[in-house]
Amino acid sequence: MISNAVTLFRMGLVLPLFYLLATGGPGWTALAFYLGSGLLDIVDGKLARGLGESSAMGAMLDLVADRLLTLAAVAGLLVYGDLGLAAACGAVVLVARCNIVASFGEALAARLVLASSRFEYPKIVLSFAGLGLAMVPLDLVPGTQIALSPISEALIVLAAALTLVTLAGYARQTVRALAG
Repeated sequence: MISNAVTLFRMGLVLPLFYLLATGGPGWTALAFYLGSGLLDIVDGKLARGLGESSAMGAMLDLVADRLLTLAAVAGLLVYGDLGLAAACGAVVLVARCNIVASFGEALAARLVLASSRFEYPKIVLSFAGLGLAMVPLDLVPGTQIALSPISEALIVLAAALTLVTLAGYARQTVRALAG
């Protein structure tokens, strides 16, 4: 399946991304790996639907690839020490969320599929934008006095706040399903 091959290739980008961020911090090459992986996420989904290759295996691979990308970006930025305290805490929340939601899914087994929160897509956009901006090697927008790092950190913290909101909703769904 072509779409799964694209997803596997996308997974292969996470180790170089982590290495680049952990050893050199923000940089254009790391940002290119991050954005390329995000673009390939869109491509593999469109390919799967367009070629009729949608499958449970493909969906699982896509989720794993998404989580690995977030983990590589967060871990690389944390190892290099390029996130402020609030953004570092927010980034840890973003990574921890993946494990918590997976645990809810395991606890529910086949009883319930968690309904996606309306905050899920805004959280993803804020997270992707915040982590991406954290990889830009410039602190100021050229020709302006606009600093990127506070914007990046604010986006990561907002994404973490929405993550906590979505987690509360998923927890309620899980408790209801387990009690019923």
